[in-house]
Amino acid sequence: MQVILIGKGRRITLDELSNLSRGNAKLEMQGEDTAIDTAESGTDDALLSGALDKLSLNGGGDSKEMLSSGATIASLSLLALTLVQGRVVRGECAAQVASSLVDIVNTIVTSQETTDESSKKVTLSTNSAEFAKGVNLLIANEGLKGIIEDKSYLVRLISLARVSLMMSQGTFLSCMYADIQFEMIEDYAHIFLCTNIKLMLIFSLHTTTIIARSLSSKNVSDAISSLSVERLGQYLSLDVYSTQNYDELRPHRGCIESAAVLRACLQGSTLVNVTNKTVKPITDEVESSSIKYAKSIPQYHGPARESIIMACKTVELEMNCSESTDALEFDDTVALLAGKSALGGVVALTNGSMTRVSGSGANGSSSSDATTLAELASALEGSVSALQSALEDETKVGCQFIAQELSKKEEELKAKEAEKAKRAAERGGSGNNPNAAASNDADEFAGMTEAQKKKILKKRAEKEAKAAAKRKAKEAKASGGQAALSSIFGAGTAAMYPLLSKATANLSDPKLLSELETIVDGLLSGGMQRKPKVPKGTRDYLPEQMSIRDKAFTIIRRVFKRHGAVEIDTPVFELKETLTGKYGEDSKLIYDLADQGGEMLALRYDLTVPFARFLAVNAVGNIKRFHIGKVYRRDQPQLSKGRYREFYQCDFDIAGVYGRMVPDSECLTVACEILDSLPIGDFGIKLNHRRLLDAILDICGVPADKFRTICSAVDKLDKEPWSEVRREMVEEKGLEGSVADKIGEFVVLKGKPWDMYNSLMDGKKFGNHKGAMEAMEDLRICFEYLEAMDKLKFISFDLSLARGLDYYTGVIYEAVCMNGNTQVGSIGGGGRYDNLVSMFQEAGKVTPCVGVSVGIERVFTLMEERLRQEQGGSIKQPNVAVLVASAGENLLRERMKLTKVLWDANISAEFNHQENPKLKFEIANALDREIPFMVISGEEEAKEDKCKVKDLKARTEETVDVADLVKTLRSKGVVPVGCEFAMEVLNGESS
Repeated sequence: MQVILIGKGRRITLDELSNLSRGNAKLEMQGEDTAIDTAESGTDDALLSGALDKLSLNGGGDSKEMLSSGATIASLSLLALTLVQGRVVRGECAAQVASSLVDIVNTIVTSQETTDESSKKVTLSTNSAEFAKGVNLLIANEGLKGIIEDKSYLVRLISLARVSLMMSQGTFLSCMYADIQFEMIEDYAHIFLCTNIKLMLIFSLHTTTIIARSLSSKNVSDAISSLSVERLGQYLSLDVYSTQNYDELRPHRGCIESAAVLRACLQGSTLVNVTNKTVKPITDEVESSSIKYAKSIPQYHGPARESIIMACKTVELEMNCSESTDALEFDDTVALLAGKSALGGVVALTNGSMTRVSGSGANGSSSSDATTLAELASALEGSVSALQSALEDETKVGCQFIAQELSKKEEELKAKEAEKAKRAAERGGSGNNPNAAASNDADEFAGMTEAQKKKILKKRAEKEAKAAAKRKAKEAKASGGQAALSSIFGAGTAAMYPLLSKATANLSDPKLLSELETIVDGLLSGGMQRKPKVPKGTRDYLPEQMSIRDKAFTIIRRVFKRHGAVEIDTPVFELKETLTGKYGEDSKLIYDLADQGGEMLALRYDLTVPFARFLAVNAVGNIKRFHIGKVYRRDQPQLSKGRYREFYQCDFDIAGVYGRMVPDSECLTVACEILDSLPIGDFGIKLNHRRLLDAILDICGVPADKFRTICSAVDKLDKEPWSEVRREMVEEKGLEGSVADKIGEFVVLKGKPWDMYNSLMDGKKFGNHKGAMEAMEDLRICFEYLEAMDKLKFISFDLSLARGLDYYTGVIYEAVCMNGNTQVGSIGGGGRYDNLVSMFQEAGKVTPCVGVSVGIERVFTLMEERLRQEQGGSIKQPNVAVLVASAGENLLRERMKLTKVLWDANISAEFNHQENPKLKFEIANALDREIPFMVISGEEEAKEDKCKVKDLKARTEETVDVADLVKTLRSKGVVPVGCEFAMEVLNGESS
């Protein structure tokens, strides 16, 4: 039996209500927050049984004023859901009443299973006041009596339950007109007396959009359209549905999906041209329209399907909405907008299907014609019905064409067989003398051994079996069966035709739709319709590449930890509002996530803004933290330069109040230590001050409201010449040419820190500008601290450095590689951002922060290129220190025992998983993988508890006791896993 959860985050569907009403499901409270003890809620079995006995079908007046048993269950279920979600009654009592109602519903469902059809069943009144009395009677807890009141929400809730059951059972509201006149069967007339008309129309929209969603799915509309492509195949080619057209050139998700289905269904078709070179020219005007719509199937199927799917989600959500007071009116705007979107998609699909068949489309209803919900409901119902008819007509025409082609093929094969028989008869009976054949057989095997005869006879038997199979396949093709289908039509057509060719094929048949879904999913899962690839701006890492990246992470993490930083982690996605407005013009590069009916989310752009949010949410005080994680930017990737859309950042930040420029100096020191430790060659760090840059713009006459946009232009000076940056400032940013020229006099200045500092101060370049003087004082202090830590030699004072992110408020810096042919741009950067955290805190609170970030992907590009140069183009590195092998048969267990000894000593080792690998191949494998040592066991060594240690680099070999194996390997330089750095340090100290 299905279990339906009732809880704060739950929605209830039509199918669930229908199952409850038929006794095929039961309710259950979701989560501990709403779980109420049975004794507390007052649902004593005896009291409940007595209350239920008071309610019956004939127990309260006219039967037309009573709910059916199923509607009673549905109404009580919706009431429980409404209460537990706190929409009409709040507090602990709401949960208690909801728990009581769950028990009541389950009791009614159970009683229905054991009650005779003629017996009385539990029902409540359609009148909201009487309904409330009945519910209060069922609630046995005296403290909760009277909590259910006759309010508007109860009227709507009863109607919800009743109309929901109608919808789920197929009683469709097909009699709605603009003037809201209903001609209904008498049994349902009373429903509309107590129902909001707009609410019923929304239910009508919901049911209709569900049907539209089914018809527009790739399993129905796309699959059926492939029949038309087969029919018009001489004028079409598979090229029009290629991945280049519907992935690279038109990367619309719906279009890509539709094209993939068509490629899968048409795979192997002999009727559709493979390329455009063999396409037959179009002569007929009707055919021209049909072919045009057949060519562009993905262009309208994909978007139409997505609009219908979104409309379904919106209308279902609207169906679950509830008004809590009489003052609120149920508005139809949301449902109207969603319905119009669905109607537009349905009309597009109908028009396409009809044009593919007859060359002319439908004159269906336009979404712009409907001004009321009633008009829209009627138009949508008619359009969905027209779509189903159009697709069924397209199916019929397609199946007729297939039948004709199969008939032609059958006639052709029969004609060929007849011609073959005729030629055989004309040749006469030569070679058919059985006596001659017997004589030939005897001569053929003369002088042969029995083994030779058996071998020849076996080959003959195999040949005859192949010939028989070939004849059988030809016969199958001639009979027009599945073999004939597969030989002419695409894989999808061959699979669908037996289903769709039935005279009773009906696209509203759930069984048929399920079988179509199975066929299409099976075709798509085969992988033949599309070559797999990684998303743009991403990459896969091979094992040898991961080894390099792991080395980089180890070095970076080691530097972070020796500076006393603690590690944190944050979600890979954040609320969109958390990220937007923090990155200036780069905000357009944020990856938004699709709305799933909840919070608006986006993938994190960097690790700094999430850290600021982290500080605001968690009262951690002063903290020195590091964070290594992936970030995402919707930028134009340049893989050769290490610029990706998904990449790792390694951040080090210091948050809190400290001495002036002390944290800034340590962050710069951390950056220098990391880059100096990584094998990437020479590097440099450009340094500037954001307030100094603002002062320069102020001195040059740039309006304050243009500071950020001009900074963004200045930041491009490392990629573009001054002339291009000046053009952008003047022509795109609207800056005066004379002002831009003044800026140019400053931003071209760069040099050694003290040289630049003294030149600027002695030349009084900034006059008495307060902001400039404060920034220069910050830099003076920073230079002194860096000099004390012997890191000033890596620094360059560069006035062109701007760092385009809006949140920087003080010193800014950027690291670049300074040698080699591999150009990767910035490999790290950071700065001070004192105001970013305050954006997430209460007014007046400020948490000063400064940090540095290393772009690991660009560093990895440099490390990979450097390793290739050192190893002659290869980046292979051994993944283990020892390969354990054996010389002889049945020594797998010995290899396992030796490997276990090495594993216990924390030495990286592995053995071949084949049972009896040849030793020469084992040695070749170790040499190819550059594994430095081998441990070899033979039969004699195993008996004596010994083994051989082979040094492949030194080309030496010695036999040792197994007990001395670890000691021997360590004496040769093999170190435990994770101790490599410690060994490097010790070796360095000893030398």
